[in-house]
Amino acid sequence: MSTRGLVLDIDRFSTHDGPGIRTAVFVKGCPLKCKWCHSPESQSGDQELLYQRMRCTGCYSCAAACPQGAISTDGEVIEKIAGVAVHRDRCVKCYTCVKACNFRAMRRGGTEYLSSALIDSVKPDINFYKNSSGGVTVTGGEPLMQAKFTYEFLAGCRELGIHTMIETCGQGSGVELKQIADVCAGIYFDVKLMDSEKHLEWTGVPNKIILDNLRLLCMSPETAAKIIVRLPCIPGVNDDPENIKKTAEFVHSIGIPSMQLMPYNAMAGEKYRWIGKDYELAGKETREKSYYEGLNRIIESVGIKAVG
Repeated sequence: MSTRGLVLDIDRFSTHDGPGIRTAVFVKGCPLKCKWCHSPESQSGDQELLYQRMRCTGCYSCAAACPQGAISTDGEVIEKIAGVAVHRDRCVKCYTCVKACNFRAMRRGGTEYLSSALIDSVKPDINFYKNSSGGVTVTGGEPLMQAKFTYEFLAGCRELGIHTMIETCGQGSGVELKQIADVCAGIYFDVKLMDSEKHLEWTGVPNKIILDNLRLLCMSPETAAKIIVRLPCIPGVNDDPENIKKTAEFVHSIGIPSMQLMPYNAMAGEKYRWIGKDYELAGKETREKSYYEGLNRIIESVGIKAVG
């Protein structure tokens, strides 16, 4: 039986979500609310309206079409053109505005798929994956929020000989995570902070379940060998040498061979505007390359390979 899932986006030419050229499936919903999240439109487990001001031409077709009066024509002015303002307290998610917009400034965030239909959609690219040493990656959001859907899709792809990967924050069912890991050729596992109280402050949850689930996966040396721990480096939050060293020591102690530092992406703040929210970390900038090189030396001093 095919499970239905909610997908935010499908990137069919991804080069950042595993080796080779890949199809990255971004599922909706995440149990964490990281203040630096680079995909805030993926946090909600429900469909939602996305408004991309930079695509808006000020034609106001969306405002004219909205039956609830949830869109007005007094939005942000760019190059003397006023965009629209979305009044989300009036929006009933009928998405009439999306149909009216010819420039994709208004989009529906979330599309339902059956796992079998999603598998069928990647079949035409099998030879392309093989020629580029690529495959498929399920990311998010958080795949564990839609564990059965994720498992069915990846298991089906694996049966077709497609290289499969998952990117997870590890907050969810350990049993379901292990099941998914068994049909993955590679695993990106995010570890943000080793201090649980700081983890709670910055992500909305403590880190106990996350670290316990990582330990659980590493009870199998075969599984541990295919994990790369990723750490998103947020200036002044978790990119200090102490946190990097503690993370590397933990990773080494449970048998994981590799870590990857993910430099802060200052451009992520624009996406918060898509869903009508403010970005709390506005003003932070990415560190110089030399700073990350120093952190990578700390990782390698512990005995872990620092993946570039």
